[in-house]
Amino acid sequence: MNNFEENSKKHQHGHCHGKHENHNHEGKKCECGSHSNEHQQVQSHEEGKQQGHCHGKEENKHNNMQKPDIAGMPFKYDKEEEVIEEKVLGFTKLKEDLPLLMQEKKPFTISTFAQMYGVSDLEVCYAMPENMRTITDGKNFERIWKELATWEKATVIIQYKGSAFEISTKIAEGVFGHGFYNIMGGGSAFEGHIKADNIHTIVFSTMPFMTLESLSVLFFDKTGGLIFSVYAGRENRQIIENIKTSFYKMKGEYSYEPVSRKSLVIYSSLTGNTKKVAEAVQSVIPNCDIFPIDNLPENIDEYYFISVGYWVDRGLPDAKSKKLIRSLKNMNVALFGTLGAYPDSPHAKGCIRDSENMLKLSGKNNNVLGSFLCLGKIDPKLMDYMGKFMGETHPLTPERKARLLEAQTHPDNNDLDNVKSVFKSFVERLGL
Repeated sequence: MNNFEENSKKHQHGHCHGKHENHNHEGKKCECGSHSNEHQQVQSHEEGKQQGHCHGKEENKHNNMQKPDIAGMPFKYDKEEEVIEEKVLGFTKLKEDLPLLMQEKKPFTISTFAQMYGVSDLEVCYAMPENMRTITDGKNFERIWKELATWEKATVIIQYKGSAFEISTKIAEGVFGHGFYNIMGGGSAFEGHIKADNIHTIVFSTMPFMTLESLSVLFFDKTGGLIFSVYAGRENRQIIENIKTSFYKMKGEYSYEPVSRKSLVIYSSLTGNTKKVAEAVQSVIPNCDIFPIDNLPENIDEYYFISVGYWVDRGLPDAKSKKLIRSLKNMNVALFGTLGAYPDSPHAKGCIRDSENMLKLSGKNNNVLGSFLCLGKIDPKLMDYMGKFMGETHPLTPERKARLLEAQTHPDNNDLDNVKSVFKSFVERLGL
C-alpha cells in the first residue's frame, strides 16, 4: 500500500485508487450536508437497491424522517448501505503490464486493453512507451488524410460494440461539405462521410499485433473513444516499404506539434472548504481556469477536461453542482468534494457512486476519471441545529461531538497534498 492509500484510510478517499477499507464511523455533513447513524451496522445490497439498518430504534420510526434545516431544506435520514465498489486495474497497472502484454501472441488491440484495465482507448496510447506513439491534434486531420491517400494500400478498421469491420484498399482523398469530410471512392472500395469535427486526437502508433510489426494511425473523439484506425498496407505479410517510410515521416513531423488542451475547475462552496480544495486541484493541472459555480464561463464545451467540486448534501452533491454534473456531455470529467462524514465510509462511497453515475447515463459519452473526497469543517449553525433538534435520532454524545470537532480542522495540508496526487494522475492519463 502506498503512502496515499495509508493516509486515505481515515481522512480522504480517492475513488480511482484501488481497494478501500471500511470504517464504521458516523456520518457528518460538510457545509450543509447529511448525517448517518453512529456506529452504523451495514448490510449488503442488491445492485440498484438501498438497504440498511436502523440502530437501536424501531426500523420505520425515523426512516425517511424530514425536518426543516437552517436553509429551509429537508434532511432525509436514509438507511446506510454497503457500497460495492467496482474494481478496475487502472492506468498505472496498465503502464506496468503493457510491455509484457505486447510480447504475447494474442490478438490484443487498443480497445481490448481499454476494456481490460477500465480506461479510455486514448489512455492506452498514453500508457505506451513514448517512442511507440506520437500524439497530435485532430485539427491536422485533413493534412494527415491526404498523406494516407498516397499509400498504395491500407486497412481501415472500424470497431463497434464488439464487432470489427476491415476494408483493405487504397483510400481516396475527400472534400469538405455539409459538415462532413466526404470520401467518394473513385474506384476504391472505401467510401464514406467522416465527421471531422469529432476527431479530437490523432495517434501514430507502432504497437505490435500478435508480436508482428504494425503501424497504425488512430482517430479518437474528445473523450478518448477510438472512432476508426488506418493500418499500413502489407504484401506477403510485410509492411510495404514506401508506406513505412511515409508513416515514420509523419510520426516524426507531428511529434513537434504538441497537443494543447484547456482545462477547467468549477467549484461550489459555502464555508470555503471546497474552494480550498479546488485551488489545490487547479495548481496541478496545466493551462487550467477556475470559476465558482455561480460565475461559469460562457462556453464550457471548449474545455477538454472539467473538474467539478461540490459539498455533500444528504449523500449527494449540493443542488447547484448536481445540476451541472447532470448537464455534462462528451467531456473528460473528474469530481472532488468535501463532507463531514469520513471519506471511506459507506455514506461517502455511496455519494461517489451516485454522483459518478449521473455522468455515466446512456448518451452522455463522458469519460469519468474518478473522484476524491475529504473531510471539511462543519458550519457552526449546523452544529447548533444538531444539538437542538436531532437529539433523539442522532444524540450528540461526547464521542460524537469529538468526531464532529475533528472535521473542523479539515481540509488540512495532508488532504490538499492527496488531492494534488490524485489529480496529477488524471493529468498523466489525459496527456495534459
